[in-house]
Amino acid sequence: MRNNTGDPKVSIIIPVYNGEKYLKYAIDSALSQTYKNLEILVINDGSTDKTDKIAKSYGDKIKYIKKENGGVSSALNLGIKEMSGEYFSWLSHDDTYEPDKVEAEIDYLKKHKLLHKKAIVFSDYYLINSKGKIIAESRKDHEEIEKKPEYSLIKGHINGLSLLIPKQAFDDYGFFDTEMVCVQDYEMWRKMAKTYDFYHIPKLLVSTRYHAKQVSNTSPKVVTEGNDFYRRAIAEVSPKRMAEIEGSEYSFLMEVAKFHQNTVYKDVAEECKNKANKILEKTKNQTKNIKVSIIIPFYNRADKTERALESIFRQTHKNYEIILVNDGSDENIDNIKKIADLKQIKLINLKKNSGPSTARNIGIKESSGDYIVFLDSDDQFEENKIERQLQYALASNANILHTSYLRCMENEEKIIHSGNVTGHCNRKLIYNCPIATPTVMIKNSWLKNRGVYFNESVEIGEDTCFWLELLKDDSALLGIDEPLTRVNVGKNAAAYNVDKQIIGLKTIIKYLLNSDYYSKYDLEISRLMDAYSAYVKRGHQESEPLVDGSPVHKLLFYVKNEGIRNASKRVIKKTKEMIRGNKN
Repeated sequence: MRNNTGDPKVSIIIPVYNGEKYLKYAIDSALSQTYKNLEILVINDGSTDKTDKIAKSYGDKIKYIKKENGGVSSALNLGIKEMSGEYFSWLSHDDTYEPDKVEAEIDYLKKHKLLHKKAIVFSDYYLINSKGKIIAESRKDHEEIEKKPEYSLIKGHINGLSLLIPKQAFDDYGFFDTEMVCVQDYEMWRKMAKTYDFYHIPKLLVSTRYHAKQVSNTSPKVVTEGNDFYRRAIAEVSPKRMAEIEGSEYSFLMEVAKFHQNTVYKDVAEECKNKANKILEKTKNQTKNIKVSIIIPFYNRADKTERALESIFRQTHKNYEIILVNDGSDENIDNIKKIADLKQIKLINLKKNSGPSTARNIGIKESSGDYIVFLDSDDQFEENKIERQLQYALASNANILHTSYLRCMENEEKIIHSGNVTGHCNRKLIYNCPIATPTVMIKNSWLKNRGVYFNESVEIGEDTCFWLELLKDDSALLGIDEPLTRVNVGKNAAAYNVDKQIIGLKTIIKYLLNSDYYSKYDLEISRLMDAYSAYVKRGHQESEPLVDGSPVHKLLFYVKNEGIRNASKRVIKKTKEMIRGNKN
Protein backbone atom coordinates (compact mmCIF):
# COMPACT_ATOMS: atom_id res chain seq x y z
CA MET A 1 0.00 0.00 0.00
CA ARG A 2 1.52 3.31 -1.07
CA ASN A 3 1.89 6.39 1.08
CA ASN A 4 -0.20 9.09 -0.58
CA THR A 5 1.14 11.99 1.47
CA GLY A 6 0.91 15.14 -0.62
CA ASP A 7 -1.08 13.45 -3.40
CA PRO A 8 -4.28 15.16 -4.60
CA LYS A 9 -7.59 14.00 -3.21
CA VAL A 10 -9.75 12.01 -5.64
CA SER A 11 -13.54 11.80 -5.39
CA ILE A 12 -15.10 8.60 -6.74
CA ILE A 13 -18.74 9.30 -7.52
CA ILE A 14 -21.12 6.36 -7.89
CA PRO A 15 -24.59 7.29 -9.20
CA VAL A 16 -27.07 4.46 -8.66
CA TYR A 17 -30.66 3.71 -9.53
CA ASN A 18 -32.10 0.35 -8.47
CA GLY A 19 -28.66 -1.17 -8.38
CA GLU A 20 -29.11 -3.77 -5.67
CA LYS A 21 -27.70 -6.50 -7.92
CA TYR A 22 -24.31 -4.91 -8.61
CA LEU A 23 -23.78 -1.93 -6.27
CA LYS A 24 -21.77 -3.88 -3.71
CA TYR A 25 -19.17 -4.87 -6.34
CA ALA A 26 -18.76 -1.26 -7.42
CA ILE A 27 -18.34 0.09 -3.88
CA ASP A 28 -15.96 -2.71 -2.91
CA SER A 29 -13.77 -2.01 -5.95
CA ALA A 30 -13.63 1.67 -4.96
CA LEU A 31 -12.70 0.82 -1.37
CA SER A 32 -10.00 -1.59 -2.62
CA GLN A 33 -8.05 1.12 -4.42
CA THR A 34 -4.31 1.15 -3.69
CA TYR A 35 -4.51 4.93 -3.80
CA LYS A 36 -5.91 6.02 -0.43
CA ASN A 37 -6.34 9.79 -0.58
CA LEU A 38 -9.87 9.55 -1.87
CA GLU A 39 -13.52 9.83 -0.94
CA ILE A 40 -16.40 7.73 -2.21
CA LEU A 41 -19.77 9.38 -2.82
CA VAL A 42 -22.76 7.14 -3.54
CA ILE A 43 -25.69 9.11 -4.99
CA ASN A 44 -28.96 7.18 -4.77
CA ASP A 45 -31.12 8.53 -7.60
CA GLY A 46 -34.51 7.60 -6.10
CA SER A 47 -34.07 3.82 -6.07
CA THR A 48 -37.05 1.67 -5.10
CA ASP A 49 -35.16 -1.56 -4.41
CA LYS A 50 -32.63 -2.48 -1.68
CA THR A 51 -30.03 0.06 -2.85
CA ASP A 52 -30.56 2.24 0.27
CA LYS A 53 -29.94 -0.67 2.63
CA ILE A 54 -26.81 -1.79 0.77
CA ALA A 55 -25.31 1.70 0.70
CA LYS A 56 -26.00 2.34 4.40
CA SER A 57 -24.32 -0.93 5.36
CA TYR A 58 -20.94 0.69 4.53
CA GLY A 59 -21.39 3.31 7.26
CA ASP A 60 -18.81 6.09 7.22
CA LYS A 61 -16.62 4.29 4.66
CA ILE A 62 -18.61 6.17 2.04
CA LYS A 63 -20.51 9.44 1.80
CA TYR A 64 -24.10 8.51 1.00
CA ILE A 65 -26.70 10.90 -0.45
CA LYS A 66 -30.28 10.02 -1.37
CA LYS A 67 -32.31 12.12 -3.79
CA GLU A 68 -35.43 11.98 -5.91
CA ASN A 69 -35.11 10.29 -9.27
CA GLY A 70 -33.84 12.65 -11.93
CA GLY A 71 -31.56 10.59 -14.12
CA VAL A 72 -27.87 9.78 -14.08
CA SER A 73 -26.85 13.31 -15.10
CA SER A 74 -28.64 14.83 -12.11
CA ALA A 75 -26.98 12.31 -9.79
CA LEU A 76 -23.54 13.04 -11.21
CA ASN A 77 -24.14 16.78 -10.95
CA LEU A 78 -25.08 16.45 -7.27
CA GLY A 79 -21.96 14.39 -6.69
CA ILE A 80 -19.82 17.09 -8.31
CA LYS A 81 -21.39 19.75 -6.07
CA GLU A 82 -20.76 17.66 -2.95
CA MET A 83 -17.26 16.38 -3.78
CA SER A 84 -14.27 17.75 -1.89
CA GLY A 85 -11.57 16.18 -4.07
CA GLU A 86 -9.37 17.86 -6.63
CA TYR A 87 -10.10 15.11 -9.15
CA PHE A 88 -13.35 13.48 -10.28
CA SER A 89 -13.66 9.77 -11.04
CA TRP A 90 -16.98 8.33 -12.18
CA LEU A 91 -17.93 4.73 -11.35
CA SER A 92 -21.27 3.39 -12.57
CA HIS A 93 -23.02 1.20 -10.01
CA ASP A 94 -22.83 -1.86 -12.29
CA ASP A 95 -19.13 -1.48 -13.15
CA THR A 96 -15.88 -1.98 -11.24
CA TYR A 97 -12.36 -0.56 -10.98
CA GLU A 98 -9.12 -2.50 -11.04
CA PRO A 99 -7.32 -1.99 -7.69
CA ASP A 100 -4.69 0.33 -9.21
CA LYS A 101 -7.04 2.43 -11.37
CA VAL A 102 -6.66 5.72 -9.53
CA GLU A 103 -3.03 5.16 -8.61
CA ALA A 104 -2.02 4.42 -12.21
CA GLU A 105 -3.73 7.58 -13.45
CA ILE A 106 -2.25 9.85 -10.77
CA ASP A 107 1.17 8.34 -11.46
CA TYR A 108 0.75 9.05 -15.17
CA LEU A 109 -0.07 12.69 -14.46
CA LYS A 110 2.96 12.97 -12.18
CA LYS A 111 5.33 11.26 -14.58
CA HIS A 112 4.33 13.54 -17.45
CA LYS A 113 4.18 16.66 -15.27
CA LEU A 114 0.46 17.08 -15.93
CA LEU A 115 -0.78 17.16 -12.34
CA HIS A 116 -3.10 20.13 -11.83
CA LYS A 117 -2.78 20.98 -15.52
CA LYS A 118 -5.51 21.03 -18.16
CA ALA A 119 -5.16 17.29 -18.64
CA ILE A 120 -7.69 14.45 -18.53
CA VAL A 121 -6.64 10.80 -18.64
CA PHE A 122 -8.54 7.69 -19.71
CA SER A 123 -7.67 4.02 -20.13
CA ASP A 124 -8.58 0.76 -21.83
CA TYR A 125 -11.16 -1.50 -20.21
CA TYR A 126 -12.57 -4.98 -19.82
CA LEU A 127 -16.07 -5.95 -20.90
CA ILE A 128 -17.77 -8.23 -18.38
CA ASN A 129 -21.08 -10.05 -18.46
CA SER A 130 -23.90 -10.01 -15.91
CA LYS A 131 -21.98 -12.50 -13.75
CA GLY A 132 -18.79 -10.44 -13.75
CA LYS A 133 -16.91 -12.73 -16.13
CA ILE A 134 -14.56 -11.03 -18.59
CA ILE A 135 -15.90 -11.50 -22.11
CA ALA A 136 -13.58 -9.14 -24.01
CA GLU A 137 -10.80 -6.58 -23.73
CA SER A 138 -11.25 -3.16 -25.28
CA ARG A 139 -7.75 -1.98 -26.13
CA LYS A 140 -7.56 1.24 -28.09
CA ASP A 141 -5.01 2.19 -30.75
CA HIS A 142 -2.65 4.16 -28.52
CA GLU A 143 -0.48 5.35 -31.41
CA GLU A 144 -3.49 6.63 -33.34
CA ILE A 145 -4.92 8.43 -30.29
CA GLU A 146 -1.59 10.13 -29.60
CA LYS A 147 -1.24 11.38 -33.17
CA LYS A 148 -4.93 12.03 -33.84
CA PRO A 149 -6.55 12.93 -30.49
CA GLU A 150 -9.80 13.99 -32.17
CA TYR A 151 -10.55 10.31 -32.76
CA SER A 152 -10.90 9.79 -29.01
CA LEU A 153 -14.32 11.41 -29.33
CA ILE A 154 -15.18 10.85 -32.99
CA LYS A 155 -14.47 7.12 -32.79
CA GLY A 156 -15.94 6.75 -29.30
CA HIS A 157 -12.73 5.53 -27.65
CA ILE A 158 -13.46 7.09 -24.24
CA ASN A 159 -15.17 5.05 -21.56
CA GLY A 160 -16.47 7.48 -18.94
CA LEU A 161 -15.64 5.36 -15.91
CA SER A 162 -11.97 5.19 -16.98
CA LEU A 163 -11.55 8.97 -16.80
CA LEU A 164 -9.80 11.06 -14.17
CA ILE A 165 -10.87 14.70 -14.52
CA PRO A 166 -9.70 17.80 -12.62
CA LYS A 167 -12.58 19.34 -10.64
CA GLN A 168 -11.58 22.62 -12.29
CA ALA A 169 -12.86 21.32 -15.62
CA PHE A 170 -16.41 21.26 -14.24
CA ASP A 171 -15.92 24.72 -12.81
CA ASP A 172 -14.96 25.80 -16.32
CA TYR A 173 -17.70 24.01 -18.28
CA GLY A 174 -20.53 23.38 -15.84
CA PHE A 175 -22.56 20.24 -15.26
CA PHE A 176 -23.88 17.31 -17.31
CA ASP A 177 -26.89 18.11 -19.49
CA THR A 178 -29.91 16.57 -17.76
CA GLU A 179 -31.96 16.79 -20.97
CA MET A 180 -29.74 14.16 -22.58
CA VAL A 181 -30.24 10.48 -21.84
CA CYS A 182 -27.45 8.74 -23.71
CA VAL A 183 -24.63 11.10 -24.73
CA GLN A 184 -24.52 13.55 -21.83
CA ASP A 185 -21.07 12.23 -20.98
CA TYR A 186 -19.60 12.59 -24.47
CA GLU A 187 -21.17 16.02 -24.81
CA MET A 188 -19.32 17.05 -21.64
CA TRP A 189 -16.03 15.61 -22.91
CA ARG A 190 -16.54 17.46 -26.21
CA LYS A 191 -16.84 20.77 -24.38
CA MET A 192 -13.85 20.07 -22.17
CA ALA A 193 -11.74 19.07 -25.17
CA LYS A 194 -11.76 22.69 -26.31
CA THR A 195 -9.17 23.59 -23.65
CA TYR A 196 -8.28 20.28 -21.97
CA ASP A 197 -6.08 17.61 -23.52
CA PHE A 198 -7.12 13.96 -23.24
CA TYR A 199 -4.35 11.41 -22.66
CA HIS A 200 -4.74 7.68 -23.24
CA ILE A 201 -3.16 5.20 -20.81
CA PRO A 202 -2.82 1.82 -22.60
CA LYS A 203 -3.78 -0.23 -19.55
CA LEU A 204 -6.91 -2.18 -18.62
CA LEU A 205 -7.96 -0.29 -15.49
CA VAL A 206 -11.74 -0.75 -15.34
CA SER A 207 -14.46 -3.28 -16.12
CA THR A 208 -17.72 -2.22 -17.70
CA ARG A 209 -20.68 -4.55 -17.50
CA TYR A 210 -22.75 -5.45 -20.54
CA HIS A 211 -26.32 -6.43 -19.72
CA ALA A 212 -29.78 -6.09 -21.23
CA LYS A 213 -31.16 -3.38 -18.92
CA GLN A 214 -28.53 -0.75 -19.72
CA VAL A 215 -29.87 2.51 -21.15
CA SER A 216 -27.54 2.05 -24.12
CA ASN A 217 -29.42 -1.16 -24.93
CA THR A 218 -32.96 0.05 -24.26
CA SER A 219 -33.31 3.73 -25.14
CA PRO A 220 -34.30 4.72 -28.69
CA LYS A 221 -32.35 7.94 -28.14
CA VAL A 222 -29.05 6.09 -28.40
CA VAL A 223 -29.04 6.50 -32.17
CA THR A 224 -30.65 9.94 -32.48
CA GLU A 225 -28.59 11.57 -29.74
CA GLY A 226 -25.47 9.77 -30.92
CA ASN A 227 -25.83 10.88 -34.53
CA ASP A 228 -26.35 14.48 -33.44
CA PHE A 229 -23.32 14.34 -31.14
CA TYR A 230 -21.01 12.97 -33.82
CA ARG A 231 -22.23 15.62 -36.27
CA ARG A 232 -21.23 18.32 -33.77
CA ALA A 233 -17.87 16.72 -33.03
CA ILE A 234 -16.99 16.31 -36.72
CA ALA A 235 -18.11 19.87 -37.54
CA GLU A 236 -15.60 21.21 -35.02
CA VAL A 237 -12.68 19.72 -36.97
CA SER A 238 -11.58 22.24 -39.59
CA PRO A 239 -10.71 21.12 -43.16
CA LYS A 240 -7.11 22.13 -42.43
CA ARG A 241 -6.98 19.92 -39.35
CA MET A 242 -8.66 17.09 -41.26
CA ALA A 243 -5.82 17.31 -43.79
CA GLU A 244 -3.26 17.24 -40.98
CA ILE A 245 -4.87 14.11 -39.53
CA GLU A 246 -5.44 12.02 -42.68
CA GLY A 247 -3.68 13.90 -45.49
CA SER A 248 -6.84 15.53 -46.86
CA GLU A 249 -10.40 16.44 -45.94
CA TYR A 250 -11.58 13.66 -48.25
CA SER A 251 -9.51 10.99 -46.52
CA PHE A 252 -10.62 12.15 -43.07
CA LEU A 253 -14.29 11.95 -44.01
CA MET A 254 -13.83 8.51 -45.55
CA GLU A 255 -11.99 7.25 -42.47
CA VAL A 256 -14.83 8.41 -40.21
CA ALA A 257 -17.41 6.95 -42.60
CA LYS A 258 -15.59 3.62 -42.66
CA PHE A 259 -15.44 3.49 -38.86
CA HIS A 260 -19.08 4.35 -38.20
CA GLN A 261 -20.38 2.09 -40.95
CA ASN A 262 -19.84 -0.69 -38.42
CA THR A 263 -21.69 1.11 -35.61
CA VAL A 264 -25.33 2.07 -35.08
CA TYR A 265 -24.52 5.59 -36.29
CA LYS A 266 -24.87 4.78 -39.97
CA ASP A 267 -26.49 8.17 -40.69
CA VAL A 268 -23.23 9.87 -39.77
CA ALA A 269 -21.28 7.37 -41.87
CA GLU A 270 -23.48 8.03 -44.89
CA GLU A 271 -23.27 11.80 -44.48
CA CYS A 272 -19.47 11.71 -44.27
CA LYS A 273 -19.31 9.47 -47.32
CA ASN A 274 -21.57 11.81 -49.31
CA LYS A 275 -19.43 14.83 -48.41
CA ALA A 276 -16.31 12.93 -49.43
CA ASN A 277 -17.86 11.90 -52.77
CA LYS A 278 -18.68 15.54 -53.54
CA ILE A 279 -15.02 16.39 -53.02
CA LEU A 280 -14.08 13.47 -55.28
CA GLU A 281 -16.41 14.61 -58.07
CA LYS A 282 -14.94 18.12 -58.00
CA THR A 283 -11.56 16.69 -58.97
CA LYS A 284 -12.88 15.28 -62.27
CA ASN A 285 -12.14 18.49 -64.18
CA GLN A 286 -8.70 18.80 -62.59
CA THR A 287 -7.19 15.62 -64.01
CA LYS A 288 -6.73 16.68 -67.63
CA ASN A 289 -3.49 18.58 -67.11
CA ILE A 290 -1.86 15.82 -65.08
CA LYS A 291 0.65 13.71 -66.96
CA VAL A 292 0.91 10.01 -66.15
CA SER A 293 3.86 7.76 -66.99
CA ILE A 294 2.83 4.19 -67.85
CA ILE A 295 5.65 1.68 -67.46
CA ILE A 296 5.31 -1.65 -69.29
CA PRO A 297 8.10 -4.22 -69.10
CA PHE A 298 7.79 -7.13 -71.53
CA TYR A 299 9.72 -10.24 -72.50
CA ASN A 300 8.47 -11.91 -75.69
CA ARG A 301 4.64 -12.33 -75.60
CA ALA A 302 4.25 -9.64 -78.26
CA ASP A 303 0.54 -10.41 -78.80
CA LYS A 304 -0.29 -9.92 -75.13
CA THR A 305 1.81 -6.75 -75.02
CA GLU A 306 -0.25 -5.39 -77.93
CA ARG A 307 -3.41 -6.19 -75.98
CA ALA A 308 -2.04 -4.31 -72.95
CA LEU A 309 -1.21 -1.32 -75.16
CA GLU A 310 -4.71 -1.33 -76.64
CA SER A 311 -6.16 -1.00 -73.13
CA ILE A 312 -4.08 2.16 -72.71
CA PHE A 313 -5.13 3.65 -76.03
CA ARG A 314 -8.76 3.28 -74.85
CA GLN A 315 -8.16 5.27 -71.67
CA THR A 316 -10.50 8.20 -71.04
CA HIS A 317 -7.45 10.07 -69.69
CA LYS A 318 -5.26 11.05 -72.65
CA ASN A 319 -2.38 12.93 -71.02
CA TYR A 320 0.13 10.12 -70.66
CA GLU A 321 3.46 8.77 -71.84
CA ILE A 322 4.16 5.09 -72.39
CA ILE A 323 7.57 3.71 -71.47
CA LEU A 324 7.84 0.27 -73.05
CA VAL A 325 10.84 -1.71 -71.80
CA ASN A 326 11.82 -4.71 -73.95
CA ASP A 327 13.53 -7.00 -71.46
CA GLY A 328 15.78 -8.76 -73.99
CA SER A 329 13.04 -10.51 -76.02
CA ASP A 330 14.35 -13.20 -78.41
CA GLU A 331 11.11 -13.42 -80.39
CA ASN A 332 9.97 -11.21 -83.25
CA ILE A 333 8.66 -7.90 -81.92
CA ASP A 334 8.52 -5.98 -85.22
CA ASN A 335 4.85 -5.21 -84.76
CA ILE A 336 5.54 -3.76 -81.31
CA LYS A 337 8.21 -1.53 -82.87
CA LYS A 338 5.73 -0.31 -85.50
CA ILE A 339 3.15 0.52 -82.83
CA ALA A 340 5.81 2.35 -80.80
CA ASP A 341 6.80 4.45 -83.83
CA LEU A 342 3.19 5.18 -84.76
CA LYS A 343 2.06 6.09 -81.23
CA GLN A 344 5.30 7.86 -80.24
CA ILE A 345 5.95 5.37 -77.47
CA LYS A 346 9.34 5.43 -75.79
CA LEU A 347 10.70 1.94 -76.52
CA ILE A 348 13.78 0.89 -74.55
CA ASN A 349 15.52 -2.29 -75.70
CA LEU A 350 17.64 -4.17 -73.17
CA LYS A 351 20.38 -6.38 -74.56
CA LYS A 352 19.65 -9.26 -72.23
CA ASN A 353 16.77 -10.47 -70.13
CA SER A 354 17.25 -8.96 -66.66
CA GLY A 355 13.84 -9.44 -65.04
CA PRO A 356 10.83 -7.17 -64.42
CA SER A 357 12.46 -5.31 -61.52
CA THR A 358 15.29 -4.02 -63.71
CA ALA A 359 12.85 -3.09 -66.46
CA ARG A 360 10.55 -1.24 -64.07
CA ASN A 361 13.45 0.63 -62.48
CA ILE A 362 14.62 1.81 -65.90
CA GLY A 363 11.08 2.96 -66.60
CA ILE A 364 10.95 4.87 -63.31
CA LYS A 365 14.22 6.67 -64.11
CA GLU A 366 12.98 7.56 -67.61
CA SER A 367 9.55 8.76 -66.46
CA SER A 368 8.57 12.43 -66.63
CA GLY A 369 4.92 12.26 -65.56
CA ASP A 370 3.38 13.63 -62.38
CA TYR A 371 2.30 10.10 -61.49
CA ILE A 372 3.60 6.64 -62.36
CA VAL A 373 1.54 3.52 -63.03
CA PHE A 374 2.73 0.02 -63.89
CA LEU A 375 1.17 -2.39 -66.36
CA ASP A 376 2.43 -5.93 -66.87
CA SER A 377 2.45 -7.06 -70.48
CA ASP A 378 -0.25 -9.70 -69.98
CA ASP A 379 -2.67 -7.45 -68.06
CA GLN A 380 -5.09 -4.68 -69.05
CA PHE A 381 -6.50 -1.44 -67.68
CA GLU A 382 -10.21 -0.76 -67.61
CA GLU A 383 -10.85 2.29 -69.81
CA ASN A 384 -11.40 4.71 -66.89
CA LYS A 385 -8.59 3.32 -64.72
CA ILE A 386 -6.16 6.22 -64.93
CA GLU A 387 -8.78 9.00 -64.82
CA ARG A 388 -10.59 7.47 -61.86
CA GLN A 389 -7.40 6.82 -59.93
CA LEU A 390 -6.21 10.39 -60.55
CA GLN A 391 -9.47 11.67 -59.07
CA TYR A 392 -8.77 9.77 -55.88
CA ALA A 393 -5.14 10.91 -55.88
CA LEU A 394 -6.15 14.56 -56.07
CA ALA A 395 -9.00 14.27 -53.57
CA SER A 396 -6.89 12.45 -51.00
CA ASN A 397 -3.48 13.97 -51.73
CA ALA A 398 -2.19 10.41 -51.55
CA ASN A 399 1.37 9.62 -52.57
CA ILE A 400 0.68 5.94 -53.24
CA LEU A 401 -2.67 4.33 -53.98
CA HIS A 402 -3.99 1.03 -55.33
CA THR A 403 -7.31 -0.45 -56.36
CA SER A 404 -9.20 -3.70 -56.37
CA TYR A 405 -8.97 -5.74 -59.58
CA LEU A 406 -10.47 -8.48 -61.70
CA ARG A 407 -8.52 -11.73 -61.53
CA CYS A 408 -9.03 -13.48 -64.86
CA MET A 409 -8.15 -17.15 -65.34
CA GLU A 410 -9.25 -18.97 -68.49
CA ASN A 411 -13.01 -18.24 -68.65
CA GLU A 412 -13.41 -17.22 -65.02
CA GLU A 413 -13.36 -13.72 -63.55
CA LYS A 414 -13.32 -12.84 -59.89
CA ILE A 415 -13.21 -9.46 -58.18
CA ILE A 416 -10.37 -9.28 -55.68
CA HIS A 417 -11.28 -6.60 -53.16
CA SER A 418 -7.69 -5.68 -52.39
CA GLY A 419 -8.66 -2.00 -52.35
CA ASN A 420 -10.17 -2.55 -48.90
CA VAL A 421 -6.60 -2.48 -47.57
CA THR A 422 -6.02 1.19 -46.85
CA GLY A 423 -4.41 3.67 -44.46
CA HIS A 424 -1.42 2.99 -42.23
CA CYS A 425 -1.39 -0.71 -43.04
CA ASN A 426 2.28 -1.65 -43.44
CA ARG A 427 2.10 -4.02 -40.45
CA LYS A 428 -0.65 -6.02 -42.16
CA LEU A 429 1.17 -6.02 -45.49
CA ILE A 430 4.09 -7.83 -43.85
CA TYR A 431 2.14 -11.08 -43.63
CA ASN A 432 -0.72 -10.46 -46.06
CA CYS A 433 -0.03 -8.23 -49.05
CA PRO A 434 -2.88 -8.27 -51.61
CA ILE A 435 -1.54 -5.43 -53.77
CA ALA A 436 -1.33 -6.20 -57.49
CA THR A 437 1.37 -4.14 -59.19
CA PRO A 438 -0.82 -3.02 -62.15
CA THR A 439 -3.30 -1.44 -59.70
CA VAL A 440 -0.76 0.93 -58.17
CA MET A 441 -0.31 4.66 -58.82
CA ILE A 442 2.56 6.62 -57.25
CA LYS A 443 3.34 10.33 -57.17
CA ASN A 444 6.56 10.57 -59.16
CA SER A 445 8.27 13.34 -57.17
CA TRP A 446 7.56 11.55 -53.89
CA LEU A 447 8.93 8.27 -55.23
CA LYS A 448 12.13 9.81 -56.55
CA ASN A 449 12.70 11.85 -53.39
CA ARG A 450 12.59 8.62 -51.41
CA GLY A 451 15.03 6.98 -53.80
CA VAL A 452 13.29 3.60 -53.59
CA TYR A 453 13.54 1.07 -56.41
CA PHE A 454 12.61 -2.58 -56.99
CA ASN A 455 15.18 -5.12 -55.81
CA GLU A 456 16.76 -6.35 -59.05
CA SER A 457 18.36 -9.42 -57.46
CA VAL A 458 15.01 -11.20 -56.97
CA GLU A 459 11.96 -11.85 -59.17
CA ILE A 460 9.36 -13.09 -56.70
CA GLY A 461 8.31 -11.08 -53.64
CA GLU A 462 10.18 -7.99 -54.85
CA ASP A 463 6.91 -6.07 -55.26
CA THR A 464 5.86 -6.55 -51.62
CA CYS A 465 9.31 -5.44 -50.46
CA PHE A 466 8.96 -2.36 -52.70
CA TRP A 467 5.60 -1.37 -51.17
CA LEU A 468 6.87 -1.96 -47.62
CA GLU A 469 9.92 0.19 -48.27
CA LEU A 470 7.73 3.00 -49.58
CA LEU A 471 5.35 2.78 -46.63
CA LYS A 472 8.01 3.03 -43.96
CA ASP A 473 7.94 5.93 -41.51
CA ASP A 474 4.15 5.95 -41.17
CA SER A 475 3.36 6.67 -44.82
CA ALA A 476 -0.23 5.82 -45.74
CA LEU A 477 -1.59 3.73 -48.60
CA LEU A 478 -4.90 4.74 -50.15
CA GLY A 479 -7.02 1.75 -51.09
CA ILE A 480 -9.85 2.08 -53.62
CA ASP A 481 -12.37 -0.74 -53.72
CA GLU A 482 -13.09 -0.47 -57.45
CA PRO A 483 -11.86 -3.15 -59.91
CA LEU A 484 -10.04 -0.95 -62.44
CA THR A 485 -7.51 -3.49 -63.76
CA ARG A 486 -7.74 -6.94 -65.34
CA VAL A 487 -5.00 -9.20 -64.02
CA ASN A 488 -4.69 -12.27 -66.23
CA VAL A 489 -3.43 -15.25 -64.27
CA GLY A 490 -2.06 -18.51 -65.64
CA LYS A 491 -1.97 -21.81 -63.77
CA ASN A 492 1.75 -21.34 -63.15
CA ALA A 493 1.38 -17.88 -61.63
CA ALA A 494 2.64 -17.28 -58.09
CA ALA A 495 -0.95 -16.97 -56.86
CA TYR A 496 -1.45 -20.68 -57.61
CA ASN A 497 2.09 -22.04 -57.40
CA VAL A 498 3.10 -22.95 -53.84
CA ASP A 499 6.80 -23.23 -54.70
CA LYS A 500 6.81 -19.71 -56.10
CA GLN A 501 4.93 -18.44 -53.06
CA ILE A 502 7.61 -19.89 -50.79
CA ILE A 503 10.36 -18.20 -52.81
CA GLY A 504 8.44 -14.96 -52.32
CA LEU A 505 8.13 -15.62 -48.59
CA LYS A 506 11.87 -16.12 -48.29
CA THR A 507 12.49 -12.89 -50.19
CA ILE A 508 10.20 -10.92 -47.89
CA ILE A 509 11.52 -12.54 -44.69
CA LYS A 510 15.10 -11.75 -45.70
CA TYR A 511 14.15 -8.14 -46.43
CA LEU A 512 12.33 -7.73 -43.12
CA LEU A 513 15.07 -9.21 -40.97
CA ASN A 514 17.66 -6.97 -42.61
CA SER A 515 15.57 -3.82 -42.28
CA ASP A 516 16.32 -1.57 -39.30
CA TYR A 517 12.72 -0.35 -39.50
CA TYR A 518 10.81 -3.62 -39.92
CA SER A 519 12.98 -6.07 -37.97
CA LYS A 520 11.33 -4.89 -34.73
CA TYR A 521 7.88 -6.07 -35.88
CA ASP A 522 8.32 -9.49 -34.29
CA LEU A 523 4.65 -10.50 -34.17
CA GLU A 524 4.00 -9.74 -37.83
CA ILE A 525 7.22 -11.44 -38.95
CA SER A 526 6.36 -14.50 -36.86
CA ARG A 527 3.07 -14.88 -38.76
CA LEU A 528 5.00 -14.89 -42.01
CA MET A 529 7.45 -17.39 -40.57
CA ASP A 530 4.57 -19.67 -39.55
CA ALA A 531 3.53 -19.99 -43.19
CA TYR A 532 7.09 -20.72 -44.27
CA SER A 533 7.63 -23.21 -41.46
CA ALA A 534 4.42 -25.07 -42.30
CA TYR A 535 5.55 -25.47 -45.91
CA VAL A 536 9.02 -26.73 -44.94
CA LYS A 537 7.57 -29.27 -42.50
CA ARG A 538 5.15 -30.58 -45.10
CA GLY A 539 7.99 -30.98 -47.56
CA HIS A 540 9.96 -33.11 -45.10
CA GLN A 541 7.18 -35.50 -44.13
CA GLU A 542 7.54 -39.17 -45.01
CA SER A 543 6.58 -39.69 -48.63
CA GLU A 544 5.74 -43.39 -48.00
CA PRO A 545 5.06 -45.46 -44.90
CA LEU A 546 7.62 -47.96 -43.66
CA VAL A 547 7.97 -50.97 -45.96
CA ASP A 548 7.54 -53.40 -43.11
CA GLY A 549 4.87 -51.33 -41.40
CA SER A 550 1.71 -53.02 -40.24
CA PRO A 551 -1.60 -52.36 -42.06
CA VAL A 552 -2.69 -50.20 -39.12
CA HIS A 553 0.54 -48.20 -39.32
CA LYS A 554 0.00 -47.66 -43.04
CA LEU A 555 -3.62 -46.63 -42.57
CA LEU A 556 -2.73 -44.13 -39.86
CA PHE A 557 0.04 -42.73 -42.05
CA TYR A 558 -2.33 -42.07 -44.94
CA VAL A 559 -5.05 -40.65 -42.68
CA LYS A 560 -2.54 -38.23 -41.18
CA ASN A 561 -1.16 -37.08 -44.52
CA GLU A 562 -4.17 -37.35 -46.82
CA GLY A 563 -7.26 -37.20 -44.65
CA ILE A 564 -9.82 -39.93 -43.90
CA ARG A 565 -11.62 -39.72 -47.26
CA ASN A 566 -8.50 -39.95 -49.42
CA ALA A 567 -7.00 -42.60 -47.16
CA SER A 568 -10.17 -44.67 -47.54
CA LYS A 569 -10.01 -44.37 -51.32
CA ARG A 570 -6.39 -45.50 -51.23
CA VAL A 571 -7.24 -48.55 -49.07
CA ILE A 572 -10.14 -49.49 -51.39
CA LYS A 573 -7.87 -49.16 -54.43
CA LYS A 574 -5.14 -51.29 -52.81
CA THR A 575 -7.71 -53.92 -51.83
CA LYS A 576 -9.04 -54.11 -55.40
CA GLU A 577 -5.49 -54.45 -56.73
CA MET A 578 -4.82 -57.26 -54.29
CA ILE A 579 -8.02 -59.05 -55.34
CA ARG A 580 -7.13 -58.68 -59.02
CA GLY A 581 -3.60 -59.91 -58.25
CA ASN A 582 -4.95 -63.02 -56.49
CA LYS A 583 -7.25 -63.78 -59.42
CA ASN A 584 -4.33 -63.64 -61.76
